[in-house]
Amino acid sequence: MGTVYFSFKTALCLYVVYFVCAYNITDEDQLHKDLFTNYNNELRAGNDRDFPLNVSMTFYLMAIKEFVEATSKFSVNGVFSITWRDERLSWNPAMYQNIQKTMVSQNKIWLPTMIISNPFKEAHGLGSDLVKIYLFSDGSCVWIIMQSFEVICDANVKYYPFDKQFCSLRFGTYGFDRNWLNITFPTSKIGMIHYEENGLWEIENTAAYCTADHGPVEVVFELYMKRRSTYYVASLLVPMTFVAVLQSFVFLLPNESGERIGFSVTMLLASVVFLTLIQEKLPESSEPSVSILGYLLLGYITLGGIQTLAVILSSNFFIQTKPVPKWLKIISCQELTKVEDKPPRKKSEENSVKELDDDSLKEKYEAKVEIKSSQGLLTKK
Repeated sequence: MGTVYFSFKTALCLYVVYFVCAYNITDEDQLHKDLFTNYNNELRAGNDRDFPLNVSMTFYLMAIKEFVEATSKFSVNGVFSITWRDERLSWNPAMYQNIQKTMVSQNKIWLPTMIISNPFKEAHGLGSDLVKIYLFSDGSCVWIIMQSFEVICDANVKYYPFDKQFCSLRFGTYGFDRNWLNITFPTSKIGMIHYEENGLWEIENTAAYCTADHGPVEVVFELYMKRRSTYYVASLLVPMTFVAVLQSFVFLLPNESGERIGFSVTMLLASVVFLTLIQEKLPESSEPSVSILGYLLLGYITLGGIQTLAVILSSNFFIQTKPVPKWLKIISCQELTKVEDKPPRKKSEENSVKELDDDSLKEKYEAKVEIKSSQGLLTKK
């Protein structure tokens, strides 16, 4: 009997709890009508007008879309979570079938509107008409916005591709100063819980704070990034250095082959191609500084041009019979060493050469005399 009574009591309690907690669309519709009757969304939230409204804000970084150094374009995907309290939107849950929370469109209530301060194109605010705001029975409002942001971020490419960049997202609460809004952050960092790692940039540090030195409150989110340089070392630095080193071996080619000029010009063109690839990635500005890599590649090209000119001059002197000037003997060192490497002739060899030369001269002389004598006999006849 006691067991049956206990089971009945438990079922009755569950039924009462279910009946109290359950509500339908009619109850929620009545709640909305009561909340927004005579509600003016032009007025700032907060009953005590002598104190600023406390607004808690958190920014969660989702992903870095792109960072174009040439145009100073920096775009990210992120989520804002903004919380404040509006006593006009509070209710007694017992009067509405224990409704604890509901959702409304963002254009129906007052919002701590923020506009991006450093836009890449056009300035825009947060959210859209599709975004809903959570309302709780104590008047708390939770505004969650997922959005893409494109801002201007000037790149410092002095140490490219081993550079570090600093970019910031700035939002201004235009129309509200510190006497109206008190923006706080649960943490001084950007939320990285849902962040997806970028293949090009590594985030070293973040910061979140607000400033209000003069005029409206400005919310700032900072990102300190470091470039992942492995790809650039493998595809730019190593091939570029290899071409520069290989270009210096042009004087080992024999001048008789005629390949010196072609080889030096080919290596020079390869350096120019690398310079073109780097210029496409770097911004077209001289401030704050020019990339050291650009100066290095310019030095490679200058050295290649000097070597090409030296090869042309050495080839020109090689085909001439005039003696090589002393200031160009270094360039034609290969030809000079060939001459110097020949062993000196002995006296016996020199005498035999002279005898051969004398015999050949005698034979030529006798041949000429015979030709003349024969011509004289022909004329007599």
